[in-house]
Amino acid sequence: MQLDRVEKPLRQLRKSLKSFPKDPPPDDVHKLRTRSRRIEAVAAALAPADGKITRRLLKSIKPVRKAAGGVRDMDVLTADALDLQHGQNEDALIRLIEHLGILRQESAGALLDAVGKLRKPARRHLKKYEKFVEAVFSGKKHAPLAVSRTVDSENGQDSAAAALVDELSHWPRLSARNVHAFRLKVKELRYVLQLYPESDSTFMDELGKVNDHIGEWHDWVQLKQIAAEVLDSQQDRPLLDRIQKTARQKLAAALTASNALRRKYLHAEPKREKAS
Repeated sequence: MQLDRVEKPLRQLRKSLKSFPKDPPPDDVHKLRTRSRRIEAVAAALAPADGKITRRLLKSIKPVRKAAGGVRDMDVLTADALDLQHGQNEDALIRLIEHLGILRQESAGALLDAVGKLRKPARRHLKKYEKFVEAVFSGKKHAPLAVSRTVDSENGQDSAAAALVDELSHWPRLSARNVHAFRLKVKELRYVLQLYPESDSTFMDELGKVNDHIGEWHDWVQLKQIAAEVLDSQQDRPLLDRIQKTARQKLAAALTASNALRRKYLHAEPKREKAS
């Protein structure tokens, strides 16, 4: 693991928080969300969850990441809805897009409140964490055993990456019920592997593709749920059916990509799901 690969996301997030605009465009929201989630993965890889520095850092950025997620979701769902504009039921589609716009505005307000409240403490904790990491890498500060193993490991066997690979390898049979949770672990693994220059780039690319496939399905599921609340189940049935059909197609693609990844790279040994 290299120091600059750990420090870079810390500095990027501090920069995002410092210059975050009052009327954030989709790209700025996406960067804030992605950088926050990446820091959470880095912190999990470098220090135990009960570490004071780590706890304070995560407490200061998690609300911002979740609020950014709300805005980002509305941006993505609006783009997905616009892809449906060539067809019947245009009036229903307009009503759906207008409702998404209202939700986006509300989410943006919540995000600005979170950034306004947590910008200073989050940037302060990011700076402290960066100094902690520098001290650990330089050997000037005694670190917990888990941190030392991760920093010193050349093959990653003692790192969080190994634990994530093992968890994904023994994941229950994938279905609509658990594939989103699978995606979160895939995303976390990819963030952790980015800390290691020797990581297999092809494997990381495949992780990214699986993450995208599952993410697209999850977006359409969210759109389906919102549409069901906004639209009339009878009058607007054609549009609801189109959304449902697309969600099913996205699920099939996500499961295919995920299972292919597990067979090729993870030597999957699926556990049986517990009876509900």
